[in-house]
Amino acid sequence: MGLAKIDELVNEIKQDKRVDVSEWREFRIGDLFDIHPTKNYGLTNQKLFESSGETPVVVNSSLNNGVGGFVDLEPTEKGNIITFSDTTNADSIFYQEKDFIGYSHVQGVYPLQPEKWSKQSLIYFVTVFRNITAGRFDYVVKFNRKIALELNVNLPVTKDGEIDFQYMEKYINEIYTYIYQALI
Repeated sequence: MGLAKIDELVNEIKQDKRVDVSEWREFRIGDLFDIHPTKNYGLTNQKLFESSGETPVVVNSSLNNGVGGFVDLEPTEKGNIITFSDTTNADSIFYQEKDFIGYSHVQGVYPLQPEKWSKQSLIYFVTVFRNITAGRFDYVVKFNRKIALELNVNLPVTKDGEIDFQYMEKYINEIYTYIYQALI
């Protein structure tokens, strides 16, 4: 599939999936997540990447989901979390599905209630998180965990005012289905 077709799909999704946020509620990120540096091996790049394998290494990058390569070392972090680099802008916010190895200056965003956060709800949150940080940070005004913890995000809520995880999961699943059907 070419880039033009992907762009066309994205535009269709944007038109079909407009979200009514009038009933959403604001949440402080620090009330939902703990943010701290990921664990790393403390190796030089040459040593860290000298052997290839299947364990992703999440580095300070806004490309390739933040993954700088794959090695045959044991993961230092569990998957199903969000990561970002505190040395760049906020374009480095990604969902990490698999267990991985951290890297210097990569922050892990760990749900305070992990049992409530599915892959789909975290992917949804990444989009919200990226939108509130877009264009606000750069190499001079760095995005870091102290700032991230204090940011407020608007999320869908149930009638009881609690985060509507089912809504987020359903929304992401509908997008996956839409893209899948468009590709076949």
